[in-house]
Amino acid sequence: MGSYEREMAMVAAGEACRGLAAREYFAELDRELSEEASALTHRPDYSKTLFAEENDDIYREFCAYVDLPRPRFFDAIEDPIRIDGHTAADIYFAMKSKNDRIVAIDGAAVYNMMVNLRNKPEIYRKVLDFRPTCYKCG
Repeated sequence: MGSYEREMAMVAAGEACRGLAAREYFAELDRELSEEASALTHRPDYSKTLFAEENDDIYREFCAYVDLPRPRFFDAIEDPIRIDGHTAADIYFAMKSKNDRIVAIDGAAVYNMMVNLRNKPEIYRKVLDFRPTCYKCG
């Protein structure tokens, strides 16, 4: 049983709410952070995007990503979802390669970008194609 199936069983039994697998994933990531980095970390509320029932297919793939052995790779997902022609691996590469200041991108950010790309493709295509020009000013 994967994390998605375990979570859905717990939700059905009233023992948890959607997003449990993601919260466990965040706790795993946070254990590896230094105290200083932990103080600077901000996690958005994904309850209306990634955890929403209408995005269950994307959340299910995110859980499959979480279930992968470490180190996790987006291209290790079998039969990945394509949103506007992009897989999670494509989105990760676009996010990472176009902004040299980004040090790390977690899986939830990538899969949340998939949700945003599905809901507002014209805006989020621009976000994925954005390349900052001035690294001193933002």
